[in-house]
Amino acid sequence: MDIEVRTLREAEIGEADRIYRRAFGTFLGLPDPLSFDGDAEVLRCRWTADPDSASALLSDGVLAGSSFVTRWGSVGLLGPLSVDPPLQGRGLAHALVEEGLRLLEPPPVAFRGLFAFARSPMHVGLFQRYGYWPAGLLAVMSKEVPPGTKAAAGASALSRLSDDGQAEALSACRDLTASVFDGLDVTGEVLSVGEQEIGETVLVSEGSRLTGFAICHAGAGSEAGSGRAAVKFAAVRPGAGGEERLRSLLAAVEAWASSEGLSVVAAGTGSERVVAWRTLRAAGYRPFVQGIAMHRDRLPGYDREDVCVLDDWR
Repeated sequence: MDIEVRTLREAEIGEADRIYRRAFGTFLGLPDPLSFDGDAEVLRCRWTADPDSASALLSDGVLAGSSFVTRWGSVGLLGPLSVDPPLQGRGLAHALVEEGLRLLEPPPVAFRGLFAFARSPMHVGLFQRYGYWPAGLLAVMSKEVPPGTKAAAGASALSRLSDDGQAEALSACRDLTASVFDGLDVTGEVLSVGEQEIGETVLVSEGSRLTGFAICHAGAGSEAGSGRAAVKFAAVRPGAGGEERLRSLLAAVEAWASSEGLSVVAAGTGSERVVAWRTLRAAGYRPFVQGIAMHRDRLPGYDREDVCVLDDWR
C-alpha cells in the first residue's frame, strides 16, 4: 500500500465522518455502525474550529482514516483517531499517531493526554508505543434536566454580554484556566462555539469576579446531538470552596440547557480529579461512557485531586 498523511480537506469531511462512525460503531458492536453519535457532528465541528488540527490518512490515494488533535494552549489532546474497519490491523494507525504527535510538539504544549477504551488492548498498546501511559478512569456522565430549571444568582451567558463585556469575560476565563494549569487556554473553544452557533459559554460570578465557566455544545450539528447539551470544558477557580463553586456552575449549565429546551446535560471528568468526580455524582450525574486517561511521559497535567475541571477527551 502507498500510505500518505496530510491535512484533511473540507471536501473530505463527509467521508471522514462515515469512516469515523463505521470504526467506532463497529468497535462498540452497534447493529448499524453508522448510527454511532446520532446527529452529532464531532468531526465537522472540530475541523471548522481548527482545520490544521485534522489529518487525513490515504491508502493508495483513497481516504482510509483521520485523526484530530485539540490544542488548549499548554495542553494537547490526541483523538479521535479512526481507520476504516476493513483496513484495520495493518499498522495504518501508526502514521496518524505520529502526525498527531508532530502537531502537538512543544512549545507551547507541555501536557499531552488522550482517551482510550480500556477494554481494547490493541488501542492501549498502540498509544503506549508512543509514550502514553494509563493514568486513571475517564467518565462522561449525564443527567436529565427538568423543564423550568432556574439559574442561581450570578449566572450569565457570554453571548448576551456587550462586545466589551465579552472581551473582559474571555480575559477572565484565560486567567482562571492559567490558575488551574500554567498555560491552559481554551479561548479557541469559546470562540468556535459562538462562531458556529452550536452552543453557549455559561459564566458564574461572585460580584465582579468570575468564579467558573462552562463551554457547552447543544443540539443537532454540535458535538452533543439532539435534545442534549454537552460540556466541552468547564472549570472553577482552584482552592478552598471549589466543590461549592462547581455545584453552582453545574446548576447554571442545567438552567441554561432547560431554557434552550434541552432535556439532558452531559459532562466528563477523570477519577484523579476526586472533587470534580464526587461533585458530578452528588449532583445526579451517572456515567454512560467510561475509558482511561493516558498521559504522555506519565506527566499528571491537571489530573489532580483538587482540580475542579470537567472536560471530554474523546
